[in-house]
Amino acid sequence: MWRTRSLAIIGAVGLAALAGGLLASQASGGGAGNSQPAGSHRAAGVGQPAASRARVITASAVQTTITINPDNGETFAPPPAKASPPLTAQQAWAQFIKQSTDGAGGTAIPSDVTAQLGLFTLPVAPSSECDNDCGNLTIQNGMAYTALNQLAYGYSWPGGKCGGSNPVNPAPPVPCTEWLFVDANTGHMIVLTVQLQPATP
Repeated sequence: MWRTRSLAIIGAVGLAALAGGLLASQASGGGAGNSQPAGSHRAAGVGQPAASRARVITASAVQTTITINPDNGETFAPPPAKASPPLTAQQAWAQFIKQSTDGAGGTAIPSDVTAQLGLFTLPVAPSSECDNDCGNLTIQNGMAYTALNQLAYGYSWPGGKCGGSNPVNPAPPVPCTEWLFVDANTGHMIVLTVQLQPATP
């Protein structure tokens, strides 16, 4: 259950660092940590509310399925044509920020973050390997999922350079995109993940 354990490390401290880093980036007018490895956002003070500088962002629907991680089948697919979640992209983001920090830096979506609405799927492992860890997972066709076609907002931003996930033969660093997936119905975070981009020849 390596995937379950890897998700468990994103606790309150990690969420605060993510939210603080994005808000600090908005305050400075820069990208979301392009010069740092993915996941290394730092919490920082914000001199004025980010809402005063962030543009109003409306989520667009995913048009074609985005493969976040081809190794484990993590995808972000188009939503139903009539999908109308109770939360807007801004409301879901604000709820995430308030859960992760005190919201003092503002709850507007930073201008370098792209918001999309779609169906998020994150396989974890074959259900036969779950032991007693599958209580909060969805089981279908012998596979356990953290999310299976779950209506979600995907927030993405440039992640700088990231290496491969294989600890034995790590791939050289390549450009990557960081993704935050939030339940479009509740505003609760599903996962923070990284999408590696194809290496430039």
